[in-house]
Amino acid sequence: MARPVTKKEAVFGPYLERGGYRVIYRSPEGKTSSKFYETEQQAKRAAEKLKRSIGKAPAVNVDKALEQYEIYQRHEKGNKMHSVVQTSIRLRRFFVEPEVLLRDLDEARVTSYYERFRNAPGRHGKPLSVDYHRNTLVEARSFLKWCVVKKKWIAENPLDGVEGVGKRKHGKEQLRVDEARRWLATAVKYADEGEAGAVAAMMTLLMGLRCCEVVPRVARDVDDGGALLWIPSSKTAAGKRNLQVPEMLRPYLVELAKHRKPEQLLFGKHDRAWPRLWVQKICREADVPVVTAHGQRGLHATLAVSSGITAHAVAAALGHESFRITAQSYARLEAIDSAKQERVVSALGPQPKPRRFVVLQGGRGGRDR
Repeated sequence: MARPVTKKEAVFGPYLERGGYRVIYRSPEGKTSSKFYETEQQAKRAAEKLKRSIGKAPAVNVDKALEQYEIYQRHEKGNKMHSVVQTSIRLRRFFVEPEVLLRDLDEARVTSYYERFRNAPGRHGKPLSVDYHRNTLVEARSFLKWCVVKKKWIAENPLDGVEGVGKRKHGKEQLRVDEARRWLATAVKYADEGEAGAVAAMMTLLMGLRCCEVVPRVARDVDDGGALLWIPSSKTAAGKRNLQVPEMLRPYLVELAKHRKPEQLLFGKHDRAWPRLWVQKICREADVPVVTAHGQRGLHATLAVSSGITAHAVAAALGHESFRITAQSYARLEAIDSAKQERVVSALGPQPKPRRFVVLQGGRGGRDR
């Protein structure tokens, strides 16, 4: 009985044909595929790249690589599941051909992916924002860099030469200092009336916390008589930290914690948008521009830097891996350039003290009165 013919993985060409210069690739299974290039130089470069990859790495397709990347983000980087899922959704929308082998991704192909992605309609049929499609491009580039550096599935990153289109809008709108003072005075009034949502909102400004870091706090996270707040899990590994609690916040957090068991939610069960709703409710009541909780977090960074807090300390307090992120999207440039020697809370001036204590049981969840 004749033995089956075993065909080795190989690259042929380039060949000059009517459609341009053709390069042929034969897989270890014997399947062949070809691709045309406009110039002989492009074809030779592509052929050499394929030849270098033969025998050095398995033929992994985009779909399989994305599955492994999700595992890496979750278990090695320590990203939260929500963050991993959202990243995966964007990447799978970006890489529209999941069965394509990584080695077949070239600059022309991934450029077409980006063009298609940024011109696709978003929710409600509206165009994608510049920030959204450029952030996704950065995520896609990071994914392919991981494929090159960590897994060595491909020799180079085809997205390295692809530039984002459009001008970003870094950071969210922030209140001015006088507006922040009015906002804070109104927040204290609500907190004194027993509204825990106001306390949650104050934590975004006075402590620079993300909404997703405020909502899941449990009673035992309030430590050392209310002077310390533990953040054991966050959006990224850098977000795991413990923070000093400003004095004006301590009585409210202690009051919330003492009425709950150690593992009970400090504010009760709420959606992650709950602190944002309260930030905006207080904005309207204080008659200041309506900003987001993220904008309050940005103001925290701006005041911290302008008050002389060191760059790495601000980044660490915000749960950022580097100060570059803080400077790029949170702290205003003028604050970075004119650092002084004061703290965030003192930068807002003397604050009203709690007048009386009402048992804080979670408030009305951000609903208007």
